[in-house]
Amino acid sequence: MLALRRFVLLAIFVVACAPPLLGQALPLTMSKSFSPSTVPVGGNSTTTMTVTITNPNPSTVTGIAFSDTYPAGLAPDVVGASTCAAGNATFTSSGWSLNNVTLGAGASCSVPMFMHATVVGPIVNTTSQVTGTGVPAGGPAAATLNATGIPTLAGWMLIILAMTISIVAVIRIRG
Repeated sequence: MLALRRFVLLAIFVVACAPPLLGQALPLTMSKSFSPSTVPVGGNSTTTMTVTITNPNPSTVTGIAFSDTYPAGLAPDVVGASTCAAGNATFTSSGWSLNNVTLGAGASCSVPMFMHATVVGPIVNTTSQVTGTGVPAGGPAAATLNATGIPTLAGWMLIILAMTISIVAVIRIRG
């Protein structure tokens, strides 16, 4: 009977003290960037969009997932070499998602994508929140790509260019 009392008292002590001792899991963190952050629209000008997920917890987190829908004006070209292991990635022309990723304690992983702009102006791309088993949701992450117009010659510059070409042609013909 004495052993049973000691066990009950120990169980009550553990239940009362365990929550502050164990602490609460931290949310996963996520960051996003464009490099370079300014590109001209169209042509062969691309930017690398990178999304990085970090597990700040002292234990492994499984079931990590998030999604990313491309905003108007941002188009994917090629997916780079991901460092996220043990997961499922789905890439479409309108966005992408990552599911069932596992990250060890303090670990990070990244997914780079080569993108291009199709409209002029700032293009803001924001992910969903990142979730994982046993941790609060983290994020979302956002980054801005600045898309500039392709430089064009003004009307007066075209006239000067045409006159220069004409003068050079006349000199070569008479020449």
